[in-house]
Amino acid sequence: MLINEIKKAALEKAADRKIADLRIGLSYTGVMLDDESTGVAYTFTDKAGHCCSALPNTQRAGSPAADIVAGISSGNLIERTVGIAAANGLLNGDRLEERLKGYRILYGDLLDTITITKEDRVGMVGFFAPLLPLLRSRAGEVLIFERNPEQGTGLYTEEHAMKLLPSCSVAIITATSIINDTFANIAHAARNSRVVAVLGASTTLVPDIFKSYGVTHLSGVIITDPVSILRVISEGKGMRFFKGYIKKITIMIPR
Repeated sequence: MLINEIKKAALEKAADRKIADLRIGLSYTGVMLDDESTGVAYTFTDKAGHCCSALPNTQRAGSPAADIVAGISSGNLIERTVGIAAANGLLNGDRLEERLKGYRILYGDLLDTITITKEDRVGMVGFFAPLLPLLRSRAGEVLIFERNPEQGTGLYTEEHAMKLLPSCSVAIITATSIINDTFANIAHAARNSRVVAVLGASTTLVPDIFKSYGVTHLSGVIITDPVSILRVISEGKGMRFFKGYIKKITIMIPR
């Protein structure tokens, strides 16, 4: 499974590293390591349960990074989210160019790196509202698949993605599908798409892993101001408030 591949890659980097800070916000979770490297992942607040604690006591600041990363394979979705945020802190470092020789790296928004024309049918798994105006102006058709279709009109349920993605020439897949372990099925449905992009702050920037799933664009963030990101997360804010504290990055993965 993809999450186990991410777990393995992160554990290879964990060594003697410690967790310096951990925040579980209403929109995102953030984990800072002892060298201030920081990663984030989307928080599925509806999966937090109804107990007085969302995590075991072993998952806390001061814990070995390897112990937190091990939570990636947990059945507890919050524990898994914390593990992926820690993995992103370990793997999404600012010196990606050194680690990713052979891959083309672009900074900025995903849509700046993709050519979309009126011949394209775009399937968007996850409701990225800020992208819609530009996507609709470029593409012939945009289909949006969302686990909570009540967020907007004309949205399809996730189940429709399995049937309609094979007809899409461009697929944009939310990185939250990594956390809830739906990514592999979605990527398989989009296997014939010309462009298969993974998008979101939760994205783990390890193209060698995603290449085998047919991904062509891996689009995530590098945290440039860890202290401010953790504050924003603690305030219950999301991606719109990350501006100024992150650098958007897209890795091109040749097929």
